[in-house]
Amino acid sequence: MSNKRFRLACLGILISAYLSPLGLFPVQDLEKGKLIENVICQADPGQSYALYLPSTFDPGKKWPILFLFDPGARGALAVEAFRAAAETYGWILAGSNNSTNGPMRESAIAAWAVWVDALKRLPFDERRVYASGFSGGARVASVFPRVIGRAIAGVIGCGAGLSAGIKPGDLKAAAFFGLTGLADFNYGEMKNLDLAFDPSGVPHRFLFFEGVHAWPDPTSCARAIGWMEVMAMKGGLRPNAEALVEAVVGQEFDEARSFEDAGRAFWAVDRLEAAGNLAEGLVGIPDLAARIEGLKARREYGQFLSAEKRRDKRVGEFRSSFGRAFGLVEDDETGGGTAVPTALKEMGIGFLKKEAKNEKTLEDRSLASRLLFEFSFAAQTRATELFGKGETARAGAYLDLAIAACEDGLFREKYLYFNRARVAALTGDKKRALDFLSAAVDKGLSDIDLLENTKELDPIRKTDRFREILEKARKSQPSEKRSSH
Repeated sequence: MSNKRFRLACLGILISAYLSPLGLFPVQDLEKGKLIENVICQADPGQSYALYLPSTFDPGKKWPILFLFDPGARGALAVEAFRAAAETYGWILAGSNNSTNGPMRESAIAAWAVWVDALKRLPFDERRVYASGFSGGARVASVFPRVIGRAIAGVIGCGAGLSAGIKPGDLKAAAFFGLTGLADFNYGEMKNLDLAFDPSGVPHRFLFFEGVHAWPDPTSCARAIGWMEVMAMKGGLRPNAEALVEAVVGQEFDEARSFEDAGRAFWAVDRLEAAGNLAEGLVGIPDLAARIEGLKARREYGQFLSAEKRRDKRVGEFRSSFGRAFGLVEDDETGGGTAVPTALKEMGIGFLKKEAKNEKTLEDRSLASRLLFEFSFAAQTRATELFGKGETARAGAYLDLAIAACEDGLFREKYLYFNRARVAALTGDKKRALDFLSAAVDKGLSDIDLLENTKELDPIRKTDRFREILEKARKSQPSEKRSSH
């Protein structure tokens, strides 16, 4: 679709929204202080969003609003991450149930639909519009100002940065807050983006915390919202509130003190510098510069910088070795499943798993986790490509690599086992197919529709063990889902 046609389609949706009756769920009938998982867009019933109105919500007032985008169209999950913060600070949350990690055009249409519906239905302050997303959803959030055709107050990028082609100075947002786990494979991208924002003139803050590639924990999300509140004060978008500033700045100071006590001078400096930037022009912080310089003079501060350079170098070297490991599996004569142990040894996957658990510093443990994820995800991607081409056996070998490198407990782990079961069933290895399927359920897979309707599992569907696995999955579901079957 051309840009002109897209704009015309968007205009048509907007016009129809304003000419149509209010329809179901006028705002005064929406429940406050509770997650509403599915609000249908009036102008486009194929689009919907999860909604949260704070318990103090009054339809006669204007409220800040945060539009949220999850890479898997899980609007409720996105809203849940920010719900505590929205309750504390009085924000409306709207999470698209259609935006995904797929083509940006489809996500833009989903974003536009939620925007149009919010304009019609919700009393939000149009000066205080924000967007956030996780992973590919963060990239959608970065294009949200372009989708709606206006600059917004802020973007919160979780686990990923800006969409391709967007530079920090072109963001069309008054502020940017980045949230990334130290074990997130996009850690390096976000660290570099922090530096790229420095000359842009856009106020920004990047918070790195202990975590993986997932929606941040509610406490970290609240840090982002609190920071945006202070930025709104500085921009004249809300009244000054010294107590709020002191509370938000105080969080940075508390964490700085904790890091300093633990000998983590680099992160103590990070938090103190953030506190200084936040407080500038609002509240004074005596002796801050001297305290920061004192920490930078410590030996552990320089040691961290040197260690970080070594970690960055190791990432590059690790990525460059993918070709050798994958080449072993691709070899027509000696490749396939028999090459998997050698490929794992070539990449040092066993050692990395030990490092992820036992390395002395959090940063080194997190590095090992990032490397494991990158290799596992690259192997999974190749498996998907081969499966689509009908090269089932070799796809199975890559899934074996992906499973071996996947750390226990990650969300994607159960789906790796499930897909490996599909491959084994197709190749006639019924015992291994059932073993993999059982492992997938043990890892948390409880989607009965998926188990009952995936055609590749037909060769094992009539076995007693399959029925046992299915019953185990059914029993592991929440009670409300069990009652629907």
